[in-house]
Amino acid sequence: MEPTVVLTIGGSDSSGGSGLQADLRTLAALRMHGASVVTAVVARNTREIADVYPQPTTVVTAQLASVLEDLPVAAVKTGILPTPETAVAIAARMRTGALPNLVVDPVLTVAAAGARRGLIAAYERILPHVTVLTPNREEASALLGWDVFTPADMAAAAAQLAARGPRCVVITGGDFAAGTEAIDVVWAEGTARMLHSPRISGRNTDGSGATFATAIAARLAAGDDAPAAVSWAKGFVGRAIGDAADWRIGGGTGPIDQFGWSALTLR
Repeated sequence: MEPTVVLTIGGSDSSGGSGLQADLRTLAALRMHGASVVTAVVARNTREIADVYPQPTTVVTAQLASVLEDLPVAAVKTGILPTPETAVAIAARMRTGALPNLVVDPVLTVAAAGARRGLIAAYERILPHVTVLTPNREEASALLGWDVFTPADMAAAAAQLAARGPRCVVITGGDFAAGTEAIDVVWAEGTARMLHSPRISGRNTDGSGATFATAIAARLAAGDDAPAAVSWAKGFVGRAIGDAADWRIGGGTGPIDQFGWSALTLR
């Protein structure tokens, strides 16, 4: 039996909480083989991002070509695309159909100020090829040019982004400061619906967005349709946040627990 291969394209996080490290942990927990393309090296810990070192576009495209010419990639997830040049180069591979079941987490917070506008423009080349787009409210606001705040805003934003090409759009609302529920808005097949789950208290949420997008890609690779993959991934992330509630890793926001390690007793 051959394992299912899922490719993640994004940044390496030195703290191990987010980025490629979170993606690969998620895929391992789901019994899938994770291949990776490093787009940036991020110097960070649980308290702060110290610096971001974009990899040359030629280095990124060489990694991507090597994986695609040999591995049977069933789904792809993208995270940090640090420069417009990198985003445009990856979009060119998307146009060939080489990146199936594509889940895009449009991480814009680490882009240099001068590159952010060009990067947002580059996403216009990516969106027509996307199966599931997973921005949070801040990222949706940046992509659209207006502030997304309320659930009604999220539904309108999801519809506008879907009109640019993605088959399914999920605006995540876990960053709401108040309320007892975590609300995401999903747009698929011309309809918006809200996904509700209890808000889980705890300081450890690092990697939740990366894990959510990667879990969606994994379920697409397993044969789920997009709405089913999104619903499953939301439950998976909720459990991972809850399992990490009592962890103490670093002095800031710690990682989530994709494996349920907190329930294990090591002897």
